Amino acid sequence: MTRNEAREIMMQILFELDASKAIENDKTPGRAQVKEKAAELTSERLPGAHAERGETLIYAILDNIDKADSEINSCSTKWKTGRMPKVDLAIMRLAYGEIMYCDDIPEAVTISEAVNLAKKFSTDNSGRFVHGVLGALTRKKDR
Repeated sequence: MTRNEAREIMMQILFELDASKAIENDKTPGRAQVKEKAAELTSERLPGAHAERGETLIYAILDNIDKADSEINSCSTKWKTGRMPKVDLAIMRLAYGEIMYCDDIPEAVTISEAVNLAKKFSTDNSGRFVHGVLGALTRKKDR
């Protein structure tokens, strides 16, 4: 399995957690259950080292979901996370996690991969939207 395929699966896991309202419930005492579900999905869908890396990244995103969403909101001029297509949001949350917590992945690679995921799984305009938000996020981070 390639990193691209692993990234696609991690995006799908984040999407699934959000669609099932597990991420919203992460703000409640059920936090351990959300992480348990994320670990279960990761170990089922990702092999070996990808599972370990995926679980670590997804945990980091879940532990900082409010901060991630706040940063995404501040970099989006038209849509806030509550109104964004769930696929776009899952892609940007994953990219946020890679940008903030994965020093071994260049930001340009993360953005490029996120744009490709948006083109593959979302609307015709999603690639440009994701690119714009993540570009603003990296510029803001680098200040």
